Amino acid sequence: MKNFLIKLFMLLCCSFYVHAQELKSEYYTYITQGTDVSAHINKPYKLSANIRKEVFNGNEKVYLFMNLIDASKEGGILHSKNSHNQLVSEEWQTITIEGMIEPTAKTLAFGLMCINNGKFFFDDFKLEVQNKDGTWEKLQLQNPDFEENRDNSNAIWENQSYQSNRNFTAVITKEKSNNDNYCLLVEGKDVYGQNDDKGGFVNVNGVKLYYEIYGKGKPLLLLHGAGQSISAFRSQIDFFSKHYKVIALDSRGRGRSTDNDDELTYVNQAKDVHDFLEKLKLDTVSIIGWSDGGIIGLIVAMKYPEKVEKLIAMAANIHPNGLLPERLQLHKKNIERLEKDEKEKDTFDYKLLKQLVYYPQLKFDDLRSITSPTLIMAGDHDLIQDMHTIKIFQAIPNANLAIFPGETHWFPEDNSKLFNTTVFDFLQKEFKKPNRY
Repeated sequence: MKNFLIKLFMLLCCSFYVHAQELKSEYYTYITQGTDVSAHINKPYKLSANIRKEVFNGNEKVYLFMNLIDASKEGGILHSKNSHNQLVSEEWQTITIEGMIEPTAKTLAFGLMCINNGKFFFDDFKLEVQNKDGTWEKLQLQNPDFEENRDNSNAIWENQSYQSNRNFTAVITKEKSNNDNYCLLVEGKDVYGQNDDKGGFVNVNGVKLYYEIYGKGKPLLLLHGAGQSISAFRSQIDFFSKHYKVIALDSRGRGRSTDNDDELTYVNQAKDVHDFLEKLKLDTVSIIGWSDGGIIGLIVAMKYPEKVEKLIAMAANIHPNGLLPERLQLHKKNIERLEKDEKEKDTFDYKLLKQLVYYPQLKFDDLRSITSPTLIMAGDHDLIQDMHTIKIFQAIPNANLAIFPGETHWFPEDNSKLFNTTVFDFLQKEFKKPNRY
């Protein structure tokens, strides 16, 4: 049951963010339980709880969610609901989800979800079903009012993610409780990309770029991929901030950075990076760029060579045809889908897809102007064609190549230890380009 609840929860999560890959465990937490409702088929149900939050920077979010699970062996989801359209305030209020228990239902799995920094308070969970006579029957739940386990010695409910998440804690407490009884307090702290104590904004080229700085030493700039933000580099920030002054940047239109009416291109984002560094009075930085960030890094090194000490470009392409054909075709189909609705053509998603399909428009010879020592990286099962990566390496005068067996486009996340140690070795050592014989 526990593993199944996790899978169900992750399926539900995908509906909460435009870019599902953003929903990483380091900046959300959840607590779930399930109850047998097979004796109440064809009845209306009502799930409710009292919730309040303390506002941190306006990006914190809190939801109730539920999944009605089929009685079949496969345990499929009959339907899912969440309360994301019900705004939670700083005052206690009752949040409710309603639905119908379907004929083949077995379990109603439900829980709470907290995203980003903030304090989130919960009390008085209640699950009711309506009987034929119109009365509402209250079903038994596990510690619904948090009056048990006051010493916090046991798990709060059946399944919880905060125990393995350094950014979140959960305790049963009387702090600012509802009706002077105990309540549950979930608190998020120091979530990368939402950490105002380490962050700031810089205005460049008609947009406002958000960044965070960690550690001390030589400056190291992190540039994320297309649908990502600062949080994508959480494993790299943890590692490199022990050795460098790590500057993590949200590209325009992503994370907490704003966008404008200009077309989204890698060239104007490279200009953003240059002007951002100027505003921070950073003469030279080393750059780790992942995917789109790698493309931007290459252009910065071409156009503003004085700004780049060393460059690491992971899974970058210099032309749309450098993508796997099926990946490029998928982007084109998504553009066609969005273009059927005029409103969708005004979204950032549409701008982002157009950039992926039409840009960059570089030639391999263009890369010969890069003078910075460069490490070109990819997985051997990447979204970028292998020969395209190799040709990028061959075009840059002072470059090393590292293609990793069994790794994908998500190498920095999936195998961060190997990625980080490889990059660290390149940054620490004097660049060498040995003779081939």
